[in-house]
Parts: sequence; structure tokens; C-alpha cells
Amino acid sequence: MIRLALLAFLPSLSAAQAQESFVGQYGSASDPATSCATNPHTIEFMAQPPHAFLTWDHPYIDAAGAEVQGRRFDLEAMGDTMLTLREEGGARLPDGSRPTWFLRLTENPKGYCWGRADWPVVRCEDQQVLCTEATS
Repeated sequence: MIRLALLAFLPSLSAAQAQESFVGQYGSASDPATSCATNPHTIEFMAQPPHAFLTWDHPYIDAAGAEVQGRRFDLEAMGDTMLTLREEGGARLPDGSRPTWFLRLTENPKGYCWGRADWPVVRCEDQQVLCTEATS
């Protein structure tokens, strides 16, 4: 089903731990168009160069009006409960740099939410639910 490349560049977290912590199928907790029932996405990793991929079952229209089926991120760091990422081709900050994103695992509900380096630490948006835990 889901393949995880060995993450040899991240010695503090084994590939099995990374798979257990992050890999899975997720759906939006608030957007029915990208929910587990309608159009879930998977998270997968590539070791060299280190990347994280989010891939939806079907294309959807994002907030900017663009059709999206996948997002590719440079994987800068991985911890037990958080990924540090920069989206390839994503939005730019006023200074022209790409924002640093944090994908943070959540327990209630089980899934993840998004934070950013230029946001307050407690801000975590766009809650995604692990589909094996979702009720809808």
C-alpha cells in the first residue's frame, strides 16, 4: 500500500518509527471535499533527496483556485511528532523566501495540523484526521 524509503539521513528516527508516526492516509476535519470519505491523501517519503509527498486520490481546487493533486516538500528535519518542511513551488513570503512549515502530529483527533515558523508556536491550522480513526 504505502512505501517508505529508508531515511538514513535522519539517524535519530528509524524508518519504522517514521512510518508509524507519519505515514498514512488523512482527510480534512473541516473541508468535506478533501475528507477521508470523499478525497483523502497519503503521506510518503523519499530519502534522497529528502522529500515528503502528500498525494490526494483525486484533484481538488485549493483556496487559491488552483487544481491540486499532490504537494512536494523539501524535508528539512523530522522529530517524533513534527516534520519541518519547505514546499516546492509553494507560496513565497514578502522577502521572496519559501516559508518553513511544521506538520505536527495531533492526538485528539489523531492526525496532524499545520504550523509555520513565522506564526506563534501554539498556532496550528488545517486539522487533518487519520482516516483509520475518522468516523466520516
